[in-house]
Amino acid sequence: PTYQPVFGVPLERAIEISRIKEGLECPAVVYRSIEYLEAKKAELEEGIYRLSGSSAVIRQLRDKFDMYNDYNILGSTEYYDVHAVAGLLKLYLRELPISVLTREYHPQFLKVL
Repeated sequence: PTYQPVFGVPLERAIEISRIKEGLECPAVVYRSIEYLEAKKAELEEGIYRLSGSSAVIRQLRDKFDMYNDYNILGSTEYYDVHAVAGLLKLYLRELPISVLTREYHPQFLKVL
């Protein structure tokens, strides 16, 4: 298999190479991060998307997703701090070449709020 990173590539490409299952239009890194954060009740954690997690852990997780396209964070035997996983999700969104909150999608975004 050839190395195909999911960070820094267009969203459509990331979905294509890392989709968890057919019909799920979401890259694995987004799905796995949210799955982990929900399971660990991260919403109860103060400043979950404001406070930074360990940059070394975030880098390690990023490397796993770039290397394997999918990494089951929740199913792993390793412990991951919720702030690091939230940081991974923020990093992924920040590195998208085209923001997900474009003017084109703004009305659809407002509908889900």
